[in-house]
Formats: sequence, structure tokens, C-alpha cells
Amino acid sequence: MPSIVNGVNGIAKSYDYPEATPEGAYKVLQQYHSKPRRLRVACAGAGASGLCLAYKMEKMLEAGSWELTLFDKNKQFGGTWYENVYPGVACDIPSHNYTFTFDPKSDWSHYFAYGGEIQRYFEDFAERHGSKKYMKLNSKIVETKWNEEQGIWELTIEDQVTKESWHDWCHVFVNGTGILNNWKWPEIEGLHDFAGPKMHSASWDQKVDLDNKTIGVIGTGSTSVQIVPQLQKIAKQVQVYMRSPTWISPPFGAGALTLLQGGQDVDPGQRQYEFTKADKQRFKDDPDFHLKFRKGIEAEINGLFGMYQQNSELSHTFRKVITEEMNRRMGPGHQELKDFIIPTWSPGCRRISPGDGYLESLVQDNVQPIMQGINKIVPEGIITADGELHKMDVLVCATGFQVAFRPAFRVINGSGKLLTDDWKDGPNLYLGVSAPRFPNFYTIVGPGATWSNGTLLPSIETTVEYSVKMMKKIQTEAIKAIEVQQEALDEVYAHLDEYHKTTVWQEECRSWFKDGKIKNRIYLWPGSTIHFLKTIKDPRMEDYNIRYRYKNRFAFLGNGDVKATASRDVAGLSTYMRSSDTDWSVD
Repeated sequence: MPSIVNGVNGIAKSYDYPEATPEGAYKVLQQYHSKPRRLRVACAGAGASGLCLAYKMEKMLEAGSWELTLFDKNKQFGGTWYENVYPGVACDIPSHNYTFTFDPKSDWSHYFAYGGEIQRYFEDFAERHGSKKYMKLNSKIVETKWNEEQGIWELTIEDQVTKESWHDWCHVFVNGTGILNNWKWPEIEGLHDFAGPKMHSASWDQKVDLDNKTIGVIGTGSTSVQIVPQLQKIAKQVQVYMRSPTWISPPFGAGALTLLQGGQDVDPGQRQYEFTKADKQRFKDDPDFHLKFRKGIEAEINGLFGMYQQNSELSHTFRKVITEEMNRRMGPGHQELKDFIIPTWSPGCRRISPGDGYLESLVQDNVQPIMQGINKIVPEGIITADGELHKMDVLVCATGFQVAFRPAFRVINGSGKLLTDDWKDGPNLYLGVSAPRFPNFYTIVGPGATWSNGTLLPSIETTVEYSVKMMKKIQTEAIKAIEVQQEALDEVYAHLDEYHKTTVWQEECRSWFKDGKIKNRIYLWPGSTIHFLKTIKDPRMEDYNIRYRYKNRFAFLGNGDVKATASRDVAGLSTYMRSSDTDWSVD
């Protein structure tokens, strides 16, 4: 009797690009069930999102059935941690939880990692996992345009060295540029008339001499909070121009530090902790303890989500504790500063910063907090609203980014409509990942995701996994285009709007959660990080519209074979036969 795996149709490991929709009547495809078609993927950005995408595609998709290019405008990968090199740059999430969840690092130097060490983590990750082969650096995406007939995105890319443009294409496009990618100068009259060195925090010039200089710093956000303490140590004078108040908090995850220190309570004023050699060795030698430490931090952050509910007991407790601690750190006196900098709105309305040393620096003799508005900038310095001229040698704008609610490149759908026009009334993004009318396009942690709800990397990871699951469906079910329904997104936003009626984010503060406005729709997930992860773990296909490459949606069923038949894998032809009721599947 001949073998059941002799003479089968198809070669298991030969993958072709999907063909154009054939003319004429429907015919059965000569392939095995769900055979992947070669999928071409492009990603804007080679920071955390791009690196995670490369890793997850290797893990989740069939080898040889896909192609990936990570386009990055910079000469080096790493994203925000490559670009931001200002003094004191650090992460406001504890370092042991600012890694990919599956790739812990035991030898972090500090509880809140500094930027250079985070960049080295991502560089090391890329080396260990071979991610650099997918990268095309000095390459800026300037336009993506959907070709409905072909079912592809047509890309225009600009070489950042030669400034010449060239073209590429993909079946699936991933926007991994992040939300804080494009910095901007503040809109202040005369800004570019200043005669001395002028720097933005996101484009720091390390050649500028700051020692014993008079330095003006505009801004009170998270970058200013990190820069000012460093400048205070070396400058003759630091003038801090303060437009708005800000909450400076105790460190999140302090319970884990208590565990590390043998049950000894952490000093409530302690913002930073330098891990000892013994700490690092223990993390390395005892992975279970290290995991317990990391889980403790994450659980504490998820458990504190109740602070974002307006007038909750936890919110009131946080206001009391943080207010007392901010007053303690500024010391006796300084009442005008205290009245200005401690907000009237609840903690969390704007993102809270640990702000190591910031409040202490504001009350030093060589720091002048200036709580007047800025009238204009002149060659000598800044004229404030009261008419006073404040002279300075160096001007620093710590005014943040043009929040990337919309991509920095042109996105055009099959109807010829720009995404910026489609979003003219505000972002229109389902679960922070998919946009109606823009098929096969996935944003990693965009508007509506977890920007202020806890640690960010788990959300990046899970959104990447979501996107790769969509890719697998596209390549194995002969899908040309898949796009989320506007009706589904409308109901998501209706839930967000109703939920946020009672959160602190709707209070009278200006934040990038609200597109830089005081009153606006709040583009934040209505729950903790773990709540978001549960929601986005698996795609809800009922929320999507699908267009197929063939005239029958079941064309992927093929000629009756499965992969095991095509690959002559006898064991794969009986996967459902088991000794007990365990899970089973058929490749």
C-alpha cells in the first residue's frame, strides 16, 4: 500500500507573494490549507516598537514567509533613547520594568535608569536577537499611499544623508514612531532673535559650554524636571520660566525596594536608588527573586490605578502625601513658589514625575523660579509680562514634543484622503492601533492606549503581538485588505467619554493626553495597563471589515491537503490523538 504522504500537491516551504485577484470564475487553489503567502512588512521606526516587532515576527510567523524592513530617520536605532541626551535624562518607570517583559536585565545601575543605559539595553537586545539585519537607517518615511487594486502600501522614503527620495512597497505598514518623536520650538515672539546658544531638550548640543553660565530654562514638564537639577550644579545661575504647576511624586513601586532592603521601609523622600553589587548579583543568581521584584513593581503600579478616579479615597490620599512631601522638600519659606508649583487639580491630571532633586534645586541660591509669563525673547534674553528683561548666556527650551496624535508622514487611503483630513476633528484610532478606512495599517500604542496608566513596554509588546496576529490572518486567509469598522470605534470612544467623566484627567489641566488642551476628549485607555492588555490580547475580528484576494472567502482551504501532507510529516497528520484532554492544533 502506498504511503499517504506520497505524491502530494505543493511544496511546504515555498512562499510566493499573493497574486492579483484572478479574472473569471472561482477556482480551487492548488495549495494546502492556510498556506501563508509571502508578506512584505514595513515599519517606521527602529526604537522599542520596531525591535519588538522584529522579534515577535520571527517568533510568531512561519520562517521564510515574510519580509520586514525597519526604516529609521536617524543614523542609529533606539528612538527616543538615542535622540534624548540632555543632562539628567532618565525614565520615570523603574528600570527593572522598563524592559521587554520576556527579557529582564539584572544589572541595572539605578532604580530609575538613565537614558544612556536604556539605549545600551536596546542595542544589546538588537545584538542578541539579530535585529539589525532588518534596519535601514538614515531613511525617513515621508509618505504611505494605499493601492487598493494591488492591496499594498506604496512608500516614499527620503535618504537623510543625500536628501534623495526613493520608493518601496509593503502589504502591511506599522507605525512604530511613538507618541513623543517630533520636538518643536515653543511659539514665543522673538525666539530665534536670541544671540547666544539656544537648545531644545530633544536636540541637545553637548558642545555648548554650560559651566558658570547664566542659563534660562523654559518649561516645567518632565524634561525640565530632569534638566534643572543638573544645570544647578554647574551654572552660575539658572532661571526657570514656569508656565504651569506640576506634581512631583514619591517613586512608584517603592514596595519592591522595601523587599530588596530586607523589609526596611524606604525613605519617603528617596527618589533614586543605586543598586549595590550585591543587589545585582542576587538578581542574576536568583531569577525567581528577580521576577518577584519585577512583579511587585508592576502589581503596585496596576493597583494604584484607582488614584485616577476623581474624589476617590486613593486620590485624596495621594494629594495629601505628595503635597506634604513637596513642601518638605522645598523646606521652610518659599511660599510664593509653593503656592504656584503645587497644583489645584488632582495628581495624575498630567503625568506625574518622580523629579529627583528638582524641588530641592528650585530653592538653591543660584536658581531663580520665574512665575511671570513670557512676553518675548530679545537678543539679550527674555522679557517677562511685567516688562523686566532677564539676561542670560544660554537658552534651553524644555517644552517637549509635538505629540504624535497624527503620524509625522503623509498617509493616504484608497480614496485619496489624507489621514490628517480624516482625523480633522481629532484622532480616530481603535484601541490605539487601527484606523477605519486605512487598511493593513497598525499603530503601536497610539492615541487611546495606555500613555499614563502605568508601564509602557508591556503595552507596546502586546500591541505588536496583536498586529502580528493580524498579519498572520492576512497571509494565511488570502486577505487583501482588513480595516476596522467606524461603528466599533464610535462605541469605544463612547465608552471612553462616559468613563472619563469621573477621572482626574478631565480636570482643568493642560496635557498631551488631551492634545495639549485643557478641555478635550481624553485619549487615554479607561483602565489600568493590565486592563488594556486583557482587551488587546486577541483581535476582535467582528470589529473589522475584510476584503479578500479571491472571489471566495474560503479560497484558503485549498486542495484538501494540510501542511503535514505537503511536508510529508506523518506525525503532523494525527495531532488530535492524545492520551488526555490537552490542547491540540493542526498546522
